[in-house]
Amino acid sequence: MGNSFMSAVGSAASVALIVVATRWLSEVKGAQFPRTRGGACVYGIKWQWRAVGLADGIFWVILSIWSWRDLNHPGRTLLAAITVAFVAAGLWIASGSVTTNRTGITKTALGRSRSFQWSDITEIRLHTKQGGAIELRAGAQKLVIDSRFVAFQHLLKEIEDQTQLQPAAASS
Repeated sequence: MGNSFMSAVGSAASVALIVVATRWLSEVKGAQFPRTRGGACVYGIKWQWRAVGLADGIFWVILSIWSWRDLNHPGRTLLAAITVAFVAAGLWIASGSVTTNRTGITKTALGRSRSFQWSDITEIRLHTKQGGAIELRAGAQKLVIDSRFVAFQHLLKEIEDQTQLQPAAASS
């Protein structure tokens, strides 16, 4: 009886923590203006998203180390794979930047970088169902900038000013 009660309390606490964290992240405002560096504007990740991403990675590493004590456990390999996946997701959430200058825009995340020249951008789409993500299209290529970045409205205004395009609502 006591063990199942504690399990139910633990499950309820986990759900409550997820709800609180999700609400906290959805209401995050962040800085109103980007940092400027050598004539370029740098839009970093909001500190709250960094905190959640790093906490996620640390939690899974600690869980993996704690469970590693039982070397004969058959799910050890699965736990290691899950840990690697969640640590990678945490690093993705916590890292990245968008840099704009007079010639174009660059998004960098986990060592991967993608750039568009302002003159190459043919369409701007807003994904309101995805937290207001900005999708830039240059022919068949696209670059998606999600709302984890600071000064998001400032970035959208800068994109509109540089491209002379108005965003359209995305169909999906």
